[in-house]
Amino acid sequence: MNRLKIAALTAAALCGAGLLATTSFAHGSMKPMHGGKVQMSGETLFEIVKGPKGVDVYISEEDEPLPAKDFTGKLIVTAGSQKTTSPLAVTGANKFSVAGLKPAAGAKVVVSLVEKASGSKTFATFTL
Repeated sequence: MNRLKIAALTAAALCGAGLLATTSFAHGSMKPMHGGKVQMSGETLFEIVKGPKGVDVYISEEDEPLPAKDFTGKLIVTAGSQKTTSPLAVTGANKFSVAGLKPAAGAKVVVSLVEKASGSKTFATFTL
């Protein structure tokens, strides 16, 4: 009887370990693909890139690009006591941009997206 219990416990432990191993990689890579900073919100991965021409935001889910055209969005930048809101323009397959935006070092930036079809909202917060 003890062998049966040990076998059952071992099988359960192995199954549990297998489930944990598969779920830990379910969201894809958190590595920046464009040299920016990465945050996950729900299933959506946001990458924000501060560059000489402004700020770019890339979106994906499980390493697959999400179509930016399916969303509307804005950036809310808070630096000190100043708060500015800028609309995100679709500038690529999974890319949004705000041309000319130069957030100060240490600024808090919130990316706010709304899916056009469902109206669902997704947010990510960064400190640049």
